[in-house]
Amino acid sequence: MGSKNFEKNAVKKPTMAVKHTFSRYKKAVGMQIEAFWKRNYLVVLGSGGVVVCILLWRVLFGVANTFIGFSEGMAKYGFLALSSAIVAFTGLYYRSKLTINPDKVYRMAMRKLNTSAGILEVMGAPLTGTDLRAYVMSGGGVSLKNLDPRLRSKRCFLIFPISGSERKGLVSVEVKKKKGQIGHSLIPVDVPMASGPDQRLFLIGDEEEYRIGGGLISELRDPVVKALAATKEFDARDESKNL
Repeated sequence: MGSKNFEKNAVKKPTMAVKHTFSRYKKAVGMQIEAFWKRNYLVVLGSGGVVVCILLWRVLFGVANTFIGFSEGMAKYGFLALSSAIVAFTGLYYRSKLTINPDKVYRMAMRKLNTSAGILEVMGAPLTGTDLRAYVMSGGGVSLKNLDPRLRSKRCFLIFPISGSERKGLVSVEVKKKKGQIGHSLIPVDVPMASGPDQRLFLIGDEEEYRIGGGLISELRDPVVKALAATKEFDARDESKNL
């Protein structure tokens, strides 16, 4: 009985070692491919676009030449231009689906803020923004898990000041883009009060969600607050010179 268990363990251990080694190599290969993609994705996409453009050009030219008689020069260059335009517009379409435009996020956030009764009651209507904004992008791209390519969700953290008729505030926005759609995960507004601590109003999300990205949001807040202080100082200096 003991000899049988010994034989099973003797066979099992090398098998487990081979599986463990294979999984380590598989993970390493996946990391190498992912790193190569991050460094050279523009070259890969550009080369792929050229190949697709040439194939599309040949197909369009062949099909059209079968049914309609074109002059060779006009047909070649005309269909080459058409193929290039199709590939370019397709690339722009997928780029818009995979990336986040901070200006669009800002406009969406301002619409939500200006239609929130709670925010308008505290700050006063209408709410206006400024050109001073800070944002950080995270995520996105392609990840390989067990050599299975997957698209990572992209996030944008945006912070900007706003002014109402009664109070001013600082807005922090976190959005996530998944399957081509932008969804707001967090929109808190920090409003300085005349007496007591600042009041934090949540249009979307809560304090627990704020703490998850709180480190990154606080890193964004500091330069914006300093820039606001510097702007006020410059404005006061200009006014004193004009007197």
